[in-house]
Amino acid sequence: MTTVQKQVDRQNQHISSMEWVNSAGLAKPSPCLSDLTIRREQIHVKSDILYLNLPPEVAQKFVVYSLVFILLAAAVGWLGYRQIQLSNAPRTVKIGLVAPFEGLYRASGYELLFAVKLALQERNQGQGLHGYRVELVALNDFNDPVEAAKQARVLAADPAVLGVVGHLAPAATLAAIPVYQEAQLAVSIPWSVEAALFEPAPQGIVSVAATVEQTQARLAQVAQGLGLDPRIIISSNPAEIPAGTQAVQLATEAVTAGTFLANLSDRAMPVLGQVEAGNLQLVQVAGAKADGFIFVSPGPGAAEISADSDFAAAYQALSGLPPGPRAVLAYDSANVLLDSIEQAMIKDQGYWYARQPSRAEVKASISTISRQGVSGAIVFGPDGHRIDAPVCVYQISEASYPGTVINP
Repeated sequence: MTTVQKQVDRQNQHISSMEWVNSAGLAKPSPCLSDLTIRREQIHVKSDILYLNLPPEVAQKFVVYSLVFILLAAAVGWLGYRQIQLSNAPRTVKIGLVAPFEGLYRASGYELLFAVKLALQERNQGQGLHGYRVELVALNDFNDPVEAAKQARVLAADPAVLGVVGHLAPAATLAAIPVYQEAQLAVSIPWSVEAALFEPAPQGIVSVAATVEQTQARLAQVAQGLGLDPRIIISSNPAEIPAGTQAVQLATEAVTAGTFLANLSDRAMPVLGQVEAGNLQLVQVAGAKADGFIFVSPGPGAAEISADSDFAAAYQALSGLPPGPRAVLAYDSANVLLDSIEQAMIKDQGYWYARQPSRAEVKASISTISRQGVSGAIVFGPDGHRIDAPVCVYQISEASYPGTVINP
């Protein structure tokens, strides 16, 4: 058989295997061809699904691992976006501070200012309050009730302000509270006020300081321990002291008290002062004649702060002066307000869903705050009073404020 014939025979065999002729003489697809076509379609479908013509077991693992990788990549991408959002475009909230930054009590106002600035500086490091930066709006009220109410209205008009630290004088605080209450602003009071402010208990107002009544009770204990029965004086003129008076208690603010001491000729007469009398301005007015003056304070001075606290050193680095009692309580007061804002941010949300809270939410949370402050443990009762608020008694020496702690 020739080579040409062999090629023809092979072609004929190939054709016969591909089709067969029925009785009508019509060509039909071979059963072998039909089966082959179906198998090829199945393989084609499988290859469409698996793309890599992988065995089914391997393909299943590939799909699972791919889904896990996609989910992880999405999570990492979301976290990265969140980090960029927090670090590159910080959102802000504001708190207010109202104190006397001008006038007679300017130095006291700046004590508060440096303390609150320090609290904000520490909170704004890193991510701030869950990504929010805190800005301070500081306003001057001259320790005057009329001006205090006016500045309270200024803060109330700024919707970004969520709470207030202030005021410094009881009368100024009392005048401003109704404005804050109407505006739904939380208030953290840094200095002593009368207990009547909390009757009935106002929501959203707390004080880190002992009440005026509590400080007076402590001063009475000290007088008794010293064997004194002081006469209460509200004048700057020692000539008005009744004859036979053995000791006096000054129920005045610091400048008037300092003037009284400066004019007092009887240096041997014991002089005590209520909470508003004890201030740096008293020493500035009276000078060396302030030595021996005993007064009560709701806050500790730098010497009484725990050695474990970095506050005194940080405050002095910022202000150039050691912190006085007002600075200590202002720092604690600011941190209470910041804690309440932070707590309201994540309430019912969680850290990753922190949001800017409303004033009402901050106001509702502030009385629930508890923390270890520079002045000691801070916990509030239902009425906003600090439970077991500290009360210190100092005696001026070497014309230095606040002087030395005494406990007769």
